[in-house]
Amino acid sequence: MRQRNLLILLGAIVVLVLIGIFAHGPRQPGMSVVVEQENVAPFTVKLAENGVVLSPHSEQIPSLIAGNLQSLDVREGEHVYAGQLLATVYNPTLSYQAAGSQADYSSSVADVRTARVNEQNARVQYVAQVSTAKSQLDLAQRMYDEDVTLYHNQAIARNQLDTDAAKLDQARVTYQQAVEQLQLGAVSGYGVDSVQYAQANARKAAIVNAQNQQQLAFSRVTAPFDGVIQSITADPDDPLRPIQVGTPITEGQALFTIATTDNYIVRAEVDEQDIINVSLGQRAFITGEDFPGHTIVGRVVQISPIATKSSDASSTAKQVLTTIVLDASPAFLKDGMNVDVDILTTDLHRALSVPNTAIVTQNGANYIFVVAGGVAHKRRVTLGVAGDTRTQVLRGLSPGDRIVSQRYTLLTDGARVAPTTSPSPLPLSSGGVFVTGG
Repeated sequence: MRQRNLLILLGAIVVLVLIGIFAHGPRQPGMSVVVEQENVAPFTVKLAENGVVLSPHSEQIPSLIAGNLQSLDVREGEHVYAGQLLATVYNPTLSYQAAGSQADYSSSVADVRTARVNEQNARVQYVAQVSTAKSQLDLAQRMYDEDVTLYHNQAIARNQLDTDAAKLDQARVTYQQAVEQLQLGAVSGYGVDSVQYAQANARKAAIVNAQNQQQLAFSRVTAPFDGVIQSITADPDDPLRPIQVGTPITEGQALFTIATTDNYIVRAEVDEQDIINVSLGQRAFITGEDFPGHTIVGRVVQISPIATKSSDASSTAKQVLTTIVLDASPAFLKDGMNVDVDILTTDLHRALSVPNTAIVTQNGANYIFVVAGGVAHKRRVTLGVAGDTRTQVLRGLSPGDRIVSQRYTLLTDGARVAPTTSPSPLPLSSGGVFVTGG
């Protein structure tokens, strides 16, 4: 009896074990998901635009006179300094007029000196006449005074006293006239050939001479500032070579184009809807098909205050002209090149970001799935700046967290997952700076 009960107990135990094995069976694997580990790294958002390379300042240098090219003193591509002679234009009429007006001016200056000497001599004569008249007046006064005494003493007749009185009056009138002539001479210049008159002629001659000398100076074509000669006007008889000595030149004809040697700028047309994200000082990366494998760094230095119609005739949108100055101007860069421009509207040195495909939005809130111990945990996050492919995470994510980087509609909070590891998002090198994100 005891043996039979023991056998029944052992059989029951075996049945229970088998039931447990068959009830649980082997653990089923979780959902296969792509996972990546997030770390702090540079994060940027780029605004892609097209641009044109330009010299920061360039000018055409015209001839200011008509004539014939007398000399050509520079070559295309040559560095020049402000005031350096570039060419001369010969006009014999201007040379003749300048020489004549210079002679007239020199003569008029000599006339001023002569007039000043003559004026001094004339003044001496006027002063001498006043002095003589004064002496005669004094003498007539003494004689009259003496005769008055003699007349009272009955030493002379009345007619003698009357004669002396008449002489005194005449001397007084002569003196007064001499004084008035001296005063008038001081104003009028003591004659027709006065210093004032000569000086007026000299000023007129100086004006005419200055004009003629300026016209003659225009025969020398000089550089307005330090720069590089970009182009020289072509010979009308041979467009493949620069203008030649002896070729007729018209007034106002452009002879040279000169540009400063400062770093190039890039002008980009930013869509009016995107300009809100662009500000002064932002970095920009310049690339182009004409210089593959090279990236030039620049910064936004000017944003136009007005929006204008796009240069693309098929577009109805308006554009805002934005100027970027380059940190360097490599030799392969040329004025007028078309380039691709990436303006870094967000440029963070340290930030956590996740792929846009990792973000789940429900009821206005944003979530990501963080994987730990083979389980996906739904975690709410606060997002920052969004790029084309990645978005900054401000709160809810820690460095080193492993997240589900793809969007799975059947994934739920607490689900077991089988991670397929994706490499951590490493910053990509571009022109000596690191770029991640859109």
